[in-house]
Amino acid sequence: MSADTELRRRRERPLPELDAEEELELGRYWEALVARWWLPLAGLIAGIAVGYLLSLGGHKVYEAKATLYLGQPLSASGTQIQGPSTNPSSVHQVVTSAWAQRRAERVGGLRQGALNGHVSTQSVAAGATVTRSGINPLVTVITTGSRPAALARATNELAKLAADRVSSGYVATKIAYLRRQVAAQNDALKSIDQTIAILRQGASSHGLSTAERLIIASQLNGQTLQRSQVVDQLATYQNQLTLAQTVEQSKILAPASAFKTTARSRRNSALVGALIGLLLGIVAALLWEPVAGRLQKHS
Repeated sequence: MSADTELRRRRERPLPELDAEEELELGRYWEALVARWWLPLAGLIAGIAVGYLLSLGGHKVYEAKATLYLGQPLSASGTQIQGPSTNPSSVHQVVTSAWAQRRAERVGGLRQGALNGHVSTQSVAAGATVTRSGINPLVTVITTGSRPAALARATNELAKLAADRVSSGYVATKIAYLRRQVAAQNDALKSIDQTIAILRQGASSHGLSTAERLIIASQLNGQTLQRSQVVDQLATYQNQLTLAQTVEQSKILAPASAFKTTARSRRNSALVGALIGLLLGIVAALLWEPVAGRLQKHS
């Protein structure tokens, strides 16, 4: 017999069929499940109920969220400047630091270490347009704990510390400078107004000569022109200060308010309970007849 003929016979040999005993065993299992279908169903219902009840009895957990606007520093020409406030990770580094959490715990009235591992941040960005245009995303500071009022106070303190830190350099210096300039221009304006009032009072005197009246009129014109320049400069500084405080400076956009969440998800607890109950019900249905038979023999 040639090797090709032997190889052909091996290929044409039929595949082994499922053993009859295995088929019989599977059939018994199926009959047991069909006969006692109520056991898996009861296990499923009981598992859902137990899982739901366990989720209700879970430890109450509260979550507090405060949303920060990081600000956008601008140069004198209006171009954007890169700095801590343009990097959302700056907020994360601040709020997860030990010194910030200890201070927030004191302000909120929490025990020391209560915020350890319970503080996180999340960037709130408007999709891909944020990175293309350079607009800063908002950042949310998130904390969890068991005392809602104290947790909200601590979260607001963390957000305040983060806002102060990321704006403590260039923007804070710029705002301080603009405030001094606004104050200086207001002082100059008051001085000019006083001078103008004195000159007008002097111009109303009847004993002045023509030359003296001309001198006072010239001085009034000069003071009026100077006042106009000061008013324009004051408006410029005020606009720049408003821009720095509303656009460039970091601030808390939405203060924290704690709300209740649960340590366990009710839906997940019910699903897990249902799965466990169903499996136990199937096992009970399969073992019902053997166990019942043994009990009858012993009795």
